[in-house]
Amino acid sequence: MADSDPSALRPLVDAWSTSASALLDLVDTLSAGDEAQPTDLPGWTVRDIIAHLAHLESELAGDEPVLADESEIPADARADAFRSYTERGVAARRSRSMDELVAELRSAVDRLRTTLDVAEPPPPPASFPRPGRTWEPLLRDRTFDYWMHEQDIRRAVGRQGGWDSPGALLSVATLRAAIPYAVGKKVRPPAGSTIAITIEGVDWADTVTVGVGDDGRAREVDAAADAPDAGLTMTVEDFVLAGGGRRDPTTLEVEVTGDTDLARRVLHALAVTP
Repeated sequence: MADSDPSALRPLVDAWSTSASALLDLVDTLSAGDEAQPTDLPGWTVRDIIAHLAHLESELAGDEPVLADESEIPADARADAFRSYTERGVAARRSRSMDELVAELRSAVDRLRTTLDVAEPPPPPASFPRPGRTWEPLLRDRTFDYWMHEQDIRRAVGRQGGWDSPGALLSVATLRAAIPYAVGKKVRPPAGSTIAITIEGVDWADTVTVGVGDDGRAREVDAAADAPDAGLTMTVEDFVLAGGGRRDPTTLEVEVTGDTDLARRVLHALAVTP
């Protein structure tokens, strides 16, 4: 069954396609030594990120899964089904050269573009993780994944950039939308609590104020007239590092106001990616 609103899919196809191209363009400029650079993802090098993307995209393009045995992945990854799946895809490609991995990824992206370049694309392959999902959430996830990994690679090789793209807008918005969940489900402050998180860009600032209702649920609310119980202020890059679980929050430059303990608990809870 196709997505219910094909017209709503086109912007997501474009965002995914642009994000995939941006990452491939970046990879094309890397030197031979860059592929071995460690990234913020534990145990993964730049090369492993490319193997991971090649794995996911080739399956999404319709290829048969290529997975290593669970015995070949870290023991702590075996208990989580999705992490086990992603690690097995990377491990299965450890014998391939960087050129082979990039070629696999590029081929998968090109074939998937062809699949999606129709009014009503066929449903995603049933073998892909979380079967039954339509293209809309999958393309949101894939755009987010590409942009986050583009930034992982840029940090690993010391190249800033990529902050004015559709992938950046979607990814920051995704992490921003998860703030109430992080506060309500992971921190669980008392009813009536308010927490304000200010995210600063180059020439803008966005403040997300979350209030906890009597039912214990946290929701974004209009900025309160009174000072919030706790406040956090950080750059958009540090927000992405925290929300993406890329760095220990204590290493980030974050201004804390109000209830210090509550603010720091919220900061640690911002990580919402698998």
